[in-house]
Amino acid sequence: MSHELRNAPLARQLFGLPLVLFRGEGGDVAALPDRCPHRFAPLSAGKVRDGQIECPYHGWRFAADGRCTRVPGTKLATCSKPLLDSWHSCEADGLVWVSLGPERPQTPPTAPAPQQQDLDTFWMTDQVQCSLQDAAENFLDGFHTHFVHAGWIRHDRQRQKLSVRVRALADGVEAVYSEEGKQSGLISRWFEGERGVSMGRFRLPGLAEIEYRDARGGLNLLVSAWMTPDGDGQVRLFARIATTRGVLPGLLKRLVLRRLFRVILRQDRQILERVSANRVRFHTTPATPLDGPQDLLGPSIRQLLEHGQPLVFAERELEIWL
Repeated sequence: MSHELRNAPLARQLFGLPLVLFRGEGGDVAALPDRCPHRFAPLSAGKVRDGQIECPYHGWRFAADGRCTRVPGTKLATCSKPLLDSWHSCEADGLVWVSLGPERPQTPPTAPAPQQQDLDTFWMTDQVQCSLQDAAENFLDGFHTHFVHAGWIRHDRQRQKLSVRVRALADGVEAVYSEEGKQSGLISRWFEGERGVSMGRFRLPGLAEIEYRDARGGLNLLVSAWMTPDGDGQVRLFARIATTRGVLPGLLKRLVLRRLFRVILRQDRQILERVSANRVRFHTTPATPLDGPQDLLGPSIRQLLEHGQPLVFAERELEIWL
């Protein structure tokens, strides 16, 4: 999150690569490997001085482009060539983005909150010991909610018959649910009006979204979750929750919703980490799981992440009991 990156450096890991993030000259975000090339001390344990990162061991300093600008105790001139790789980074929509590719991305993979109506928005973060594939499917799967979130989101004995259409997107996959009334759980009853249509979608490289709209097309709820694997079998989750501005003051609604979503996140974290641990017990990583007809998005998410490119498949419609 942008607000976490202030005067001190920040240690993060992306696809197994330890990074140090800091604000360079002018306040722009800089991303370097979290090691000093001199004796491999972690730069994230150092300090930021004049927009440069200073090693905590011998005080070597590095600019945002990876050049060494100071070696204390010597008359060594500054390096003309970088000693460290620098990674493309930027800020957008409250998040810090880092790309490990050779080319700077034209735009960060963000999804701005809809602007056509007044919304209350807030952020939540979490981290889970699981794969990106498991985290994304869990976030978008409605069939586990009757058991993992029993009473909070749905009840197994109060299922509804509805239609769902699964289709490919330019950068992902989407399921569109129609003919669904209000969910049987507490959260829907407390905070949602009549529902017209709901959508669950996954977009590369790691955005999962749940969107609920009323019968007139107005937004009830949009949860956008950006998921980042750190390389140690752990996924960081950055979720933006947007709801329609209504009678309740935004601060009060945020307080209540944050508590409720923390319960949901805790329940999901528990089952996902149990699944991950059980895979290790049975040495099934990364064996392909058994897919059922109710697994609407999981197989497509798996293919997207394996191939890193959009899927081509025929749109399909089916009836389900959710």
